[in-house]
Amino acid sequence: MRIRRALAAIAVGAALALGAAAAPAVAATPVPSSSGPTVQAGYTWQYTGESFKAKSACDARASYFLAASNVKYYRCVSEGGRWAGQVYAS
Repeated sequence: MRIRRALAAIAVGAALALGAAAAPAVAATPVPSSSGPTVQAGYTWQYTGESFKAKSACDARASYFLAASNVKYYRCVSEGGRWAGQVYAS
């Protein structure tokens, strides 16, 4: 009986050792990336938080916001005698 228990313990130990040795090799395998089309973030019109007395001042801020990588368009909208900037961004 002692020999069977000893052999069983050795077999279990060997199986655990083999499993532990194989685990890092599996973890190191790079995950293939998808080569399909990428999903673009949704774009919406958002206020910039700035308000101007003149449309020309609002238009002058366009280049500042268009320099951001997530901004597609910039526009000025009239609101109660003042001009507010809006960006079409993600």
